[in-house]
Amino acid sequence: MSEPWTVGRLIPWAAEYLGGHGVDSPRLCGELLLSRVLGCTRLELYLRFEQPLGPDELADFKKLILRRKEREPVDYILGRREFYGREFLVGPGVLVPRPETEHLVEEALARLEGLDSPRILDLCTGSGAVALSLAHERPDAEVIGCDISPEALTWAQRNAHNLSLTERVRWLQGDLWEPVAAAGGFFDVITANPPYVTTAEMAELPPEVGRFEPRLALEGGVDGLDIVRSIVGGAGAHLRPLGWLLVELGAGQAPQALRLAQAAGAYSEAVLVKDLAGIERVLVCERKDYG
Repeated sequence: MSEPWTVGRLIPWAAEYLGGHGVDSPRLCGELLLSRVLGCTRLELYLRFEQPLGPDELADFKKLILRRKEREPVDYILGRREFYGREFLVGPGVLVPRPETEHLVEEALARLEGLDSPRILDLCTGSGAVALSLAHERPDAEVIGCDISPEALTWAQRNAHNLSLTERVRWLQGDLWEPVAAAGGFFDVITANPPYVTTAEMAELPPEVGRFEPRLALEGGVDGLDIVRSIVGGAGAHLRPLGWLLVELGAGQAPQALRLAQAAGAYSEAVLVKDLAGIERVLVCERKDYG
């Protein structure tokens, strides 16, 4: 009889196989997928090294490994991604939340301090990660998430249900300000993680992103700022006096985005916030007092 396929054998095999097909962090991917099949944590795998897998478990693991070999994002395969301490459901048709976007949440929460019952709008909401994180952190807030993609909003609604926030967040479908204008009212804070990958960069994205994640949520035009221009230029009409606009940016886009804010004429202040890698990641603009 051949040697059984135990957890201890499968982990290095998966790492070698995936690594040989150009997958980043192949051992981590193998562990995550094996944890999924066995219904345990990665730590528990190391306590079960001698455990053999049954035929059905091996077949399931092989299917997941083959999907990852084809460069399908591991988060799509697992169907979830952690963001700001909570688990979000993700899959085809929606952008996977990135760690750098947590800075957008942190900066928004800082501007909301001292405000009672604030009104928040999250543009390009995607999976709802930002909108739902803000709703969770500020139970007194009215939160609206908006996206052009009906498919993305389906994921946002699933996440709202999964996080017991269905009654706390309202969703609008449409192109930026069009559905927002129809909804009426002004906001204390507007956040946005818009598409900001340049057209040239789209061709250079890793397969996990370029082949699987929605182009609509990624591409921002020749300089990556097409949607940023619309957001920065239009937000002033939807912010309350001294309200805040916060927009995530791509690497190298900060100087031009800052000039867009200064030229808009609606803001008394525009600053840039760096992420942990030192990249100027978030543009923060304060609306002028109407008076």
